[in-house]
Amino acid sequence: MLVTVNALPLAVGVLLSCSTTLGEVSVYGRLTLGMAWALTQLVVLVGATWWHENRAASSCEPASTTTASRPNGGTW
Repeated sequence: MLVTVNALPLAVGVLLSCSTTLGEVSVYGRLTLGMAWALTQLVVLVGATWWHENRAASSCEPASTTTASRPNGGTW
């Protein structure tokens, strides 16, 4: 499943980069199918990175961060 999910966007990107006529299809005004695909991939990359970083940061934080539990008066 993971290979399919990752291979599908790659295949579409290769298809659009190899076929200039397909990439030049107008989507909205001057926005072409190739540019729309590139913008979609950028948004997905930034969103997935942001989501992953938030999940990684929240799983590493201690349950409570009170100053009483810290050594040396609450400073590290």
